[in-house]
Amino acid sequence: MAVVSTPVSSALSIKFKAGIDSTGKDIIKAKKFSNVKVTAAPDKLLEIGTALGSLLKNEFVSVGRTDDSVLVNE
Repeated sequence: MAVVSTPVSSALSIKFKAGIDSTGKDIIKAKKFSNVKVTAAPDKLLEIGTALGSLLKNEFVSVGRTDDSVLVNE
C-alpha cells in the first residue's frame, strides 16, 4: 500500500537570543506564528522571517518552519 501525506497546517518560528545564562551560554527563545499557508514557498517564509527578526530588540538567530500532515494508506 502507498502512504499519502496531506499537509494540514504550517507555522513559522523565529529564534532569537534572549540573554546569557549563569554559565555564559546564550538563552535562545522562539516566537511562533501559526496559520501559515501550507503552500507557502520556503524562500518567501525565509524572507518574511528574516524581516520580522530584524524588528526584534533581541539578536535574531534563525527562521524555522513546522509542518503537520495527516498520513493515510491508499
